[in-house]
Amino acid sequence: MNIVPLISVKKGHLFDGREGTVLSIDDVFTRVEKDTLLYVIDLDGIEHINPNLELYQKLTEHCILWIDDGPRRLDDVMDTIMAGATNITLRKELWPNLDMSSVQDLTDDEIYIDMSVEYQERKTLHHFYSGDIGIVLFNEETMYGRFSREITEKQKIFLYASSMEKVSFWGEQGITGIILDLKKKQGVN
Repeated sequence: MNIVPLISVKKGHLFDGREGTVLSIDDVFTRVEKDTLLYVIDLDGIEHINPNLELYQKLTEHCILWIDDGPRRLDDVMDTIMAGATNITLRKELWPNLDMSSVQDLTDDEIYIDMSVEYQERKTLHHFYSGDIGIVLFNEETMYGRFSREITEKQKIFLYASSMEKVSFWGEQGITGIILDLKKKQGVN
């Protein structure tokens, strides 16, 4: 099972989790091993349509980036990829008319859909897209329950977790990986 550290960006500042302590780029480079996959949730992009593309370019000097910056059209996806994203997360609530085949034509990189809102409403997952499209869930960990092997065998699923406590439980269910705040991955509460 993959464990991916998460940092966030808000008002142009880096944080060591979805909420947390402010970091400099040097702090990130010190705390994350070179060539580590790093999940960057860019709240400036998601909430204000103002992704921090220049910051991504700096982070790619040290990390492999999985960017979640709320693209709303194909040009936004291209900008994110050109700024250094290897993996991208798309949010259907921000891009209701998402044309997945056009996104897939644009990149060979890994594509994920944040299904948190739909999962919260239905309490279950369905296989939505053909091809190699993964799912990300940012719900409260207590909402996850169990996942069917039918889904976890067909779909890459990453869960946002609050701690390392249930990693073996998620692994037994076939979950592809956990996204964990950088501060939690390093044992800081």
